[in-house]
Amino acid sequence: MKTLFLAFTTLLFTQFNALACTKALVMGTNETNWPPYLVKQGDTFLGTEVDAVRAIFKDSKFCIKWTYFPSFSRVQAELKNGRVDITYAASYTEQRAQYAHFSLPYREEIMLLYKHKDSADVSSLADLFSQDFTAGINRGSFFGDELEQLKTKYSKQVVLTAQANNRFSMLDKKRIDYVIEDSVVAQYFVKKHSSISQVKTITPINVNNVHFMLSKKSLTLDDVATVNQLITKNEAAIKSIYQPMH
Repeated sequence: MKTLFLAFTTLLFTQFNALACTKALVMGTNETNWPPYLVKQGDTFLGTEVDAVRAIFKDSKFCIKWTYFPSFSRVQAELKNGRVDITYAASYTEQRAQYAHFSLPYREEIMLLYKHKDSADVSSLADLFSQDFTAGINRGSFFGDELEQLKTKYSKQVVLTAQANNRFSMLDKKRIDYVIEDSVVAQYFVKKHSSISQVKTITPINVNNVHFMLSKKSLTLDDVATVNQLITKNEAAIKSIYQPMH
C-alpha cells in the first residue's frame, strides 16, 4: 500500500511539474568553454549563466532547453526565424532590436583588452589597428560603436572566432596579438596561460548591461513582460550568483 502511495505521489508530482511548464523555450548558445559563465560537459550545460537562468525561470510557466550552435551569428539567425526563442548575455543594439525583444538587464559586462607578453602596450584601439596588430573577438558580438567602426576599417586585422578558449589559445601561440574579452572570463584564461595579461594602458573597451534577447517571431510582448517580472522578482538571487566573481 505504501509503495502504491509513493508511486501515485511521484506521478502526481511529475504531472504537476509538466503542467507548471506551459511554454518550452529554446535557449541558444555558441559557447562550450566560457568559464565561469558557461561550460558544456557532454550534453549538459553548467556555469553561472545556467545558474542564473535556473533561478530566474524557477516556478514559472517557462522551461528552458539549452541548445548549442557553432557561432553567435548562427544563434542570431535562428532567433530571427523563431527556431531559437531566447539567448543570454546580449548587448542592446538597434539592429538587433529589429528582430528581437530585449529583457531588462540582469548583469553588467566589462570588456577589456588582453595581450601576449611579447605584444606592445597600446593606448587605444585606434593605436592598436594603426600599427597593423590583430585582435581576436567573438563572432557576432557587439563591443561598442568605436569598435564597430574600426572593424569595418581594419577588417583584415579583426580575427572572428566562436569560442573564448580558441581566442586565448591563439593569443598564447602568438597567432594573434590581442584579445577583447569579458573581464570575468579572461581571469580564467589569464591564470591558465602565463603568457597572457591585461593591457592596463587602455580604458575598458565597453562597459554595459546585458539582457536576454527574445525572438519576435516566437514570443509575444506578454512573454517579455513575464520574463521582466521574473528578473525583478529574483533580483537578489541573481546578484548572489554573480557578486562573488567581481
